[in-house]
Amino acid sequence: MIKLSNSWSYALKAVLYIANNNSKIIKIKNISLTQDISESFLRRIISELEKAWILATIRWRDWWVKLAKDLKEISVYDVLLAVWEELWIRDCTKGIKCTNSETCLTIDLLWWLQKWFNSLLKIHTLDKIIKK
Repeated sequence: MIKLSNSWSYALKAVLYIANNNSKIIKIKNISLTQDISESFLRRIISELEKAWILATIRWRDWWVKLAKDLKEISVYDVLLAVWEELWIRDCTKGIKCTNSETCLTIDLLWWLQKWFNSLLKIHTLDKIIKK
């Protein structure tokens, strides 16, 4: 089972919330309240998304945030990478040899699953998700 962290889930929720609101400039406090995310945790996530050029912030009295790119240019994969989510199915799919690497019969299958997983995350851009 692939299990993704709260950081990923909250990052995607925040980005989709902004995208769904016509990419307006939104107070972080509003995202926190409507999406039930701790504001301090959300600020850390948004800082990472800003470093990845997914979001842009305006820091005045309150933090305000908006998308830094067009919806078509932001994929689920981009959001995951921005919050440092582990995207590997197994260590062997990221090139780390395990103790059974010489006799493993599943390495090829796992490698193809990893490739499919990454491709799936990359083709799902915000514009496609919002349209549904």
